[in-house]
Amino acid sequence: METFVMLRPVFILLVLVSILVTIFLIFQKEEKVSGWTLFFVTSMSLIIGSVCLYSSGYIVDEFGLGGDPVSFYLYIALFPVSLLNILLYSFKPRPFIET
Repeated sequence: METFVMLRPVFILLVLVSILVTIFLIFQKEEKVSGWTLFFVTSMSLIIGSVCLYSSGYIVDEFGLGGDPVSFYLYIALFPVSLLNILLYSFKPRPFIET
């Protein structure tokens, strides 16, 4: 039985972008990533990953192929990385700016 792996690059890209955002949040000196940017990137990666996983399920069922376990694990890896991004942004100390 063949395995459907056509959406694996999408999952790899989403995980890599999330990891890059995490690294950027850890090493940034001044606040360059706003909360809205982080919310947008995180929510879009989770939504796109969910749609791709759901679509791959339909494709696999329709053509009688086997599912890709690596894509599923990459989808599961998106959640802790996204949660880590939100926690890093929330608890990172910010300088006080007087106006």
